[in-house]
Amino acid sequence: MEDGAPTDHGGGAAKILRFVFEWKRGSDKRCLGSRLASWVSLLDSEEATYKDCEAMISTWTRVKLLLYGAAISFTTVFQMGYSNAYPNTAIETFRHYLNESYQNRGHDLNEESYTWLWSGILNIWFIGFALGSWLAVPLTDKLGRKTALLIGNASNVLSIGVMTVSIVFWLPELLLVGRLLSAISAAVAMCALILFLQEIAPTDMRGSMSFYAEMAFVTTNMVGVVMGMTMILGRYLTPLVGLALIPGILSVVFLIPFHETPKFLLLTRKNHKKAMEALNFYLKLDAKSNETIIQSLEKEKTDESGSLTDIIHVPHLRRALILGVLALQVTTSIWPVVYFSTDMLRRANISHDLAEYVSSFMLILSTCATVAGMTAIEKFGRRLMFIGVSSLNMTALALFVVCSQLQPFFDSAKYGCIVAVCLHGITYSFATGPIAWFITAELVPIKYRSIAQSIALSVNQITVVILCFITLPIYNRIGSYTLLILFIVPSTLALVYLYRNLPETKGRDVHDVVEELKKVTGSNKEEAESEE
Repeated sequence: MEDGAPTDHGGGAAKILRFVFEWKRGSDKRCLGSRLASWVSLLDSEEATYKDCEAMISTWTRVKLLLYGAAISFTTVFQMGYSNAYPNTAIETFRHYLNESYQNRGHDLNEESYTWLWSGILNIWFIGFALGSWLAVPLTDKLGRKTALLIGNASNVLSIGVMTVSIVFWLPELLLVGRLLSAISAAVAMCALILFLQEIAPTDMRGSMSFYAEMAFVTTNMVGVVMGMTMILGRYLTPLVGLALIPGILSVVFLIPFHETPKFLLLTRKNHKKAMEALNFYLKLDAKSNETIIQSLEKEKTDESGSLTDIIHVPHLRRALILGVLALQVTTSIWPVVYFSTDMLRRANISHDLAEYVSSFMLILSTCATVAGMTAIEKFGRRLMFIGVSSLNMTALALFVVCSQLQPFFDSAKYGCIVAVCLHGITYSFATGPIAWFITAELVPIKYRSIAQSIALSVNQITVVILCFITLPIYNRIGSYTLLILFIVPSTLALVYLYRNLPETKGRDVHDVVEELKKVTGSNKEEAESEE
């Protein structure tokens, strides 16, 4: 405590004096009226609540948390977004690389062989991500969120090195191995990142911090598209692939000075002292406020084992997992749009150049939409934003189907396809994608957070790899009706279930959300009967 500052021993009055002292010292420039009101409320009670303590977090501390989240997210997610985007714009250079690699060995790569090899290189990502999602469970639960994030990021650097070497020495098989390792590393890092961001943030910033993962993905996707253009690095695969080493190395360096999350230290490691130190590092509150937050976090303690068996058999945990899986199901249409939007627009009689411009412009709009969504998430809530915006997302996909089917009769209907693709990208980035990535973690206690999220993500990736493999062949046969069958109908059914069962998590402790799920699934009654 600074010299001259009032102590906490005088109850509410002393706390108000402390606030005045801090205000005069200039330690907090937030609105005097709102801050004073939160302190005056303590006169009626000697004990501050968790929300009282959140109100004491200074503006500068909140800004630093946002900067921390941005730095860690963008460096961690860079390879994931970047490496899945540059193949689209640098595809001809990759085609030359694959053909030349096999010609150097005395083999010619025919069109069919090239298609299968290139498809394997692209889609191995989803298999690796599903595997990495499962690997993330023991790493995040046993070693901690920060350590798992470090392992994922360090492995990511290694994978980029492998991919770069594969280009230099004309070894496409090594490129396949590098992408597999990169996907596994990205899954570990992404799972750990979402948990890390949620657990270092106060409740009223949890949604905004969680948005960083999707914002980073969309932004680095755009960087990958731009860098893969012929006029920039599209003709030079070695620097194009190796560029990701810079943010990859930074992702490891940035993490070193950070503490483990307070929740993990308290509830898993049961280290009260370290948890207090971590709270002080992230929130910069006094010891009394930190202790109040600790008491609130302890409500999440559970005697359950945190096993997969519990997830399957305990009603409220099973409901939470189903909600998380279905939320991610709604996002599956983004991958065919990212991979095949240019081709689908071409089939709607859009010129090749215009189709490419639309695909690139969609990424720019998506980036702006993610920023807007980040500011809206704490105002409107997860449930309203996800269900409402996702319904619009499916409407955009339906608009594409209608316009593409009308185009042979009314050519001007093709411009409706352009509007549909842009609207789909905007709505996905504004709410559908970001919320789906983190909503599972807000529905379960800390012991189940990593395993529930990993199951949801792995199911999602397996679904995506199947859909990506079959979308184009089916599209060749029945056209845009493919989108109706594979995406619109299943996602609409998922949204109906989510509308009926998804609780609001905005501004609520996870403990409160879990209690609501217990009540609606009858878990509380089962627990009471088992105790008797």
